[in-house]
Amino acid sequence: MSWAWPEGIRNLQGGGIRLEPLSLDHVAGLTEAAATATDHEWDMGFVPRPDDMKVYVSRAIYDLRAGRSFPFAVCLETGEPIGTSWFRVFDPWRRKLEIGFTWYAAPHRKGIANLQTKLLLMSFAFDVLNCILVEFLVYEGNLPSRRAIAGLGARQDGMLRRVIPMGDGTFGDVVVFSVSNDEWPVVKSTMASRLESRRRVPLDGFRAAGPTGS
Repeated sequence: MSWAWPEGIRNLQGGGIRLEPLSLDHVAGLTEAAATATDHEWDMGFVPRPDDMKVYVSRAIYDLRAGRSFPFAVCLETGEPIGTSWFRVFDPWRRKLEIGFTWYAAPHRKGIANLQTKLLLMSFAFDVLNCILVEFLVYEGNLPSRRAIAGLGARQDGMLRRVIPMGDGTFGDVVVFSVSNDEWPVVKSTMASRLESRRRVPLDGFRAAGPTGS
């Protein structure tokens, strides 16, 4: 089923981060961002390979035009792309949305980028789309991302088998986390507090760990 996304979705920005609808204009910048990943992250499919970036973005645009997903390039205020994050699946009848395909350039994984991106996406999901549930599917072996999502106050709901396409052609199992509309005010407050704390710490005070930070 095709979904007509609200126009306001094209203007998600705040706290030094701007989310732009993913386009071929982002390929060059995202190629540089992906080049900061490790061989393991490319092999596992956590981060697109730099040489595959045009195909990755083209597939994302296809999903966008088909109404299945809304992929974003995560950009700094300067316009520099540093990763992606998607509204991957939206069910307007059940008012449920999944956020996924999130990855960042290594230097931006432990600063404010991930938290600010999540805050922008979840605020839009709950406050504009009136979702009652936002889900995150995290690869079972991606422990840093699992800890990061749980640390926000998201609930671990269970596991789904053979969901995420891996770099070797197999499909990996995922852990499902979610935040409900009732839980959102507390989660939002937690995220805002952490953002305020992190803005007091210079970027080089953080050590990159994990491919996405969830």
